[in-house]
Amino acid sequence: MKLIKAHQYIKTLCSLLIILSLWSCERDDICAATTPTTPHLIIRFYNINAIEETKTVRRMDVTAENNPNYIVNDKTIDSIVLPLRVDALDIMNTSRFVLTKDRDYDLDDDPNTASNADIIEVNYTPELIYVSRACGYKSVFNNLSANRETDPNNWIINIEVIKDTINNENAAHINIYH
Repeated sequence: MKLIKAHQYIKTLCSLLIILSLWSCERDDICAATTPTTPHLIIRFYNINAIEETKTVRRMDVTAENNPNYIVNDKTIDSIVLPLRVDALDIMNTSRFVLTKDRDYDLDDDPNTASNADIIEVNYTPELIYVSRACGYKSVFNNLSANRETDPNNWIINIEVIKDTINNENAAHINIYH
C-alpha cells in the first residue's frame, strides 16, 4: 500500500514538474520567421543613357573575388543580392565581387557580346545589433561605399551608393549604371 502511494506521489510530482517547465517557456524562446536578420547588399542595374530606367544584365555571373563558388550563375537580371563578409566588428571591412556579363557569349562572332568581367569593391563597418533572446544578434553595415576597379574595357560605367547603411532588404543600397 505504501508503495502504491509513493508511486502516485512520484507520478504527480513528475507531472507538476513537466507542466511548470512548459509554463515557464516565453514567447521569446522561439525566433519568428518574420524577424529581420542580417541583411544582404542589394544592387540594381540602370541604363547609363536613361538613368531612371532599370536595365537587365544578360547572362550574369557573380562570385566573391578569389572564390570559385557562384553567388549568381548565368542569370539575366536587373538586380542582385550579395552577402557581405564580417571580418571584424566596428572597423572598416571590404568585400570584392567579380561581376561578369555575357558569360560564354565570346564564342559568337559578334564582338559586342564578348564576355566581360568587372570587379567592384564594397567597404563598410559592421555593427552587431541585439534582436532578442531567441534570435540573438544581427549585423548592420554602416558607412557603405563602393567603387569599381578600372580596366581597359569596363562594362560598369558608374556606381552610386543610395543608402550608406544596410539595415534591411526593403530597397536597393547601390545602383550600377551600364
